Amino acid sequence: MISLKKLNWVIVLIVAVLIVIFLPGLSRYHQLKARQARLNNGIEKLRASEVGLRKEQDKLQKDPTYIEKVARDKLQVINKGETIVRVEGRDGK
Repeated sequence: MISLKKLNWVIVLIVAVLIVIFLPGLSRYHQLKARQARLNNGIEKLRASEVGLRKEQDKLQKDPTYIEKVARDKLQVINKGETIVRVEGRDGK
């Protein structure tokens, strides 16, 4: 019959072996779950950005008022007879 001391040592040894075997895998699992969460967050941001870009694309294809606004603001296009006046703000812009 196995003595109580030997049984305790066997249990401690088995627990130590299990920890050595499963701890690296568990750590890797948590790293991968954190990475998956970051990637999912990035995907959601990209999807939201895509929706906004698709709306802007639709406006640029169908809304003449929006097209004119973009042309004036971003491309600095003017109509005949107009003059651009730049006003500097406090920040120098």
